[in-house]
Amino acid sequence: MHEIISPNDAMDFKLDFSVDSGSVVNKHYHDWLEIVYLLKGTLEVEENNERCLLKENDFVVLDPMCIHSTRCREGNTAILLQIPMAWLEKFMPDIHCLMFRVEEEKVYETGDPQIYEAYGRLRDGIKELGVVYLQAEEGYIFQCYSLIFSIMHLLVRYFSRKISRQDRMKSEKNLERIRRIMEYIRSHYREELPLSRIAGEIGLNPAYFSRFFREQMGIPYLEYVNRIRLEHIYTDLLYTDLPVGELQERHGFYNYKLFMRMFRQVYGCTPGKVRGGKKS
Repeated sequence: MHEIISPNDAMDFKLDFSVDSGSVVNKHYHDWLEIVYLLKGTLEVEENNERCLLKENDFVVLDPMCIHSTRCREGNTAILLQIPMAWLEKFMPDIHCLMFRVEEEKVYETGDPQIYEAYGRLRDGIKELGVVYLQAEEGYIFQCYSLIFSIMHLLVRYFSRKISRQDRMKSEKNLERIRRIMEYIRSHYREELPLSRIAGEIGLNPAYFSRFFREQMGIPYLEYVNRIRLEHIYTDLLYTDLPVGELQERHGFYNYKLFMRMFRQVYGCTPGKVRGGKKS
């Protein structure tokens, strides 16, 4: 799914404190550089089929247009910074040719004191940005911009690598195909969606489609479709009083045993507990 993001008022970026009591955000992408800094709790992040677990004072940098998902099992508080590539390209027109990677373990492995210092400054800068935004003292917007430019300088200088034109073109081609697949699933997830049907819509051989989807998304096609169905059922559990069976039918999830197994696997509880928690 292509996520639509809106910047804060009077700013060119989105900056927010996120308080999450527990959620699952399915695989999606957007044309914004995203940084999540965890202040409290834990957060599971999957980016391009690589998983990491964030704990207090950990942060992750997510490239624009990367396919990613998150899972918060027990609640967390985080600083969320999202910067549109269109804005960054005003200052560095070829920034879309860079890939950012910040991994604490690899920072230590380099043995380079310059990299280690840059990592510390980057982490402190993100946290300070959150504090400045929260306190919102007079003129704080100027300080927010100053800190963001400092963060971007550190990312570009110490934590980026250039992507070859060939790799970039291949990535863009794959993403465009995935975008079409995601949009089709979002429009038709309530219906029977055998792999052969969507492969035909996209113009691919079913066997090739199956391999391609798993390589790009990290999960089998039918599991992804059922996760989309679960997402809608979960939302309706929170905001409607319709029976669970009716929600299954409404969103095309007819296999009850599979539904219950996947629901527990994804959300860590039963549908009844979700609805009971809402009422309490």
